[in-house]
Amino acid sequence: MHLRNGDWVVVCDAGKYVVYENQGDTDRLDLRIISFDDHINPPTHEQGTDKPGRMPGPGRQSSSVGNTDWHEQEEKRFIGALATQMDGWATAEPARRFVLVADPRSMGTLRQKLNEHTLSRIEQSVTGDHAHRPVADIEALINKT
Repeated sequence: MHLRNGDWVVVCDAGKYVVYENQGDTDRLDLRIISFDDHINPPTHEQGTDKPGRMPGPGRQSSSVGNTDWHEQEEKRFIGALATQMDGWATAEPARRFVLVADPRSMGTLRQKLNEHTLSRIEQSVTGDHAHRPVADIEALINKT
């Protein structure tokens, strides 16, 4: 894929994102970090301390309520916040184009949360967990697609 100067590459998973801007041209990528967040999200057993609740069932029986997966809820909140930011970036600069690189779960959540205007600005999507890779690997990944 050939990125234009000024195109943005958003690389994320459920706990980290890095946004790069192409400072090069269509023949030579030069990705520079313009925004990032590395979110600490402990496992559910470290976040929730209470046992599952109980609800009255038919007759005199009661049934338990399933555990809340606090870790998964925080992952979805983090991706939702990134989607809100991307919507803002797309609105602020209507000509901005994005390349989206995310693991399958985050990609699905992100695509559900992005508005139509932002979705129309996504030029390429690459599914895979690349959020913790160095910029040279991201550049090679994009050049390969």
